[in-house]
This record gives sequence, structure tokens and C-alpha cells, in this order.
Amino acid sequence: MNTEQYSPEELAERYQIGFQQAARYIARFGADRKELDALLGSSPRTPVHRRAEIERTATDVALG
Repeated sequence: MNTEQYSPEELAERYQIGFQQAARYIARFGADRKELDALLGSSPRTPVHRRAEIERTATDVALG
């Protein structure tokens, strides 16, 4: 039973999330594409919102 797997790079690109966040998802839930697509596809955030979150620095987040 060979299932398709995401790499952290592919997951980050597909869902416009940071590489570290993608790696955390894979570590926690596994790399199975169907599982991660179901998990992340249900998020109400659009890719535009995700991209905006990535572009914010730690200082922006902490100090507004």
C-alpha cells in the first residue's frame, strides 16, 4: 500500500505556510497527502491570508 507523501517543501508551497510549520504538521500528522489535504483544506484561511502571515516578521507579530 503505497500512498503519496508530502515533503515539507511541497506542503509549504501548496498551502502557503512556512517550512517550519509544514515540518511540524508532517511530524504530528504524518506525510500522507490525503490526510494533510483533509486537515489543511478545511482551514477557513485563504492562501492570501496565509501568505500575509508568512511575510510578517516576529517583531511585527509581537509589537503589532
